[in-house]
Amino acid sequence: MATKFSVAVKSDAYQNLINTTLGNKEVARTFVADIMTVVSQNPALQECDPASILSAGLMAQTLKLSLSQSLGYCYVLPFKNKNGLPKATFQLGYKGLIQLAQRSGQFRRLGVREVHEGEYIGQDEVGDDLFKFSHEFDSKPVVGYFAYFELLNGFKKTMYWTVEQCKAHAKRYSRSYGNGKGTDLWSEQFSLMAEKTVLKLLLNRYAPLSVELQKAVLADQAVIKEDGSMEYVDNVNEESDTKTNFDVPQIPNEDTGEIN
Repeated sequence: MATKFSVAVKSDAYQNLINTTLGNKEVARTFVADIMTVVSQNPALQECDPASILSAGLMAQTLKLSLSQSLGYCYVLPFKNKNGLPKATFQLGYKGLIQLAQRSGQFRRLGVREVHEGEYIGQDEVGDDLFKFSHEFDSKPVVGYFAYFELLNGFKKTMYWTVEQCKAHAKRYSRSYGNGKGTDLWSEQFSLMAEKTVLKLLLNRYAPLSVELQKAVLADQAVIKEDGSMEYVDNVNEESDTKTNFDVPQIPNEDTGEIN
C-alpha cells in the first residue's frame, strides 16, 4: 500500500518544485530516492504531512548533508505538533554540525567527546575546565561531555556539561524524554544527543557562524512550514513559530499545484 508521501512526491506539483529547487534532474532523482528510503524505514514518518517531509528533506539537500540515517549528519523525524497532527522535523546531528563548521574554513580544531569518571580534574583560576584524558579511564562510566574549538586566528573556547546537566536539558526541551516510551532520540541515542547539544551551544554562543551553519541551527528540530517559518514542535520552552531570513521552498498542494 502506497504511503501518503510516496503518492504526493510523484505529483507534478512536487516534481516541478523538486526539479526547480535542486536545478538538476539527476540530483533530483537521487534526492527522491533517498527521501523515499528514509520514509519507508520509519512507519511513524509515513503518517506525517507530506509537505513537512519534503521541506525537511530539501533542507538537508540544500545544506548538502546526506539523508542516510546511518551516517548521522541529519535526520527527518516524526513528531506531533500542538494540535496532535503528525509532522516531520529536520534534526541536525553533531556530525552535521562539525561538517558545516569545517566548510567555513575558519576552524583549526573542532570536536566533542565523552568524559569518563576520573578525567575531569576541576577548573583553573579563570573557571576553564581541566581534564586528564587517558585510555586508563575508558572502562569508567561516562560523567559528561566536552566540546571545543580553536579558530585559525587563535581564539579558543570549550564547554563541559555533566550527564546530569544534559538530562536536565533533555527533560526541559523534549516532551518525549522520560515518558517511558523510548521513542525519541534522547532516549534512544542519549550520548549522540548530548554531544550534539553541547557542541551546538558552544558554537552558537562563541563561534563565528557561516550563513550555512546559521541556517542549519535555526532549522534544527523544526517543522519547516510552507511560508518559511519554523515550528519547534518538541521544544516546549521556545516560541512555536519563528520566521527566518532564509529562502525556504514553498510547498504546493499536490492535487492542485497551487502554493498553500
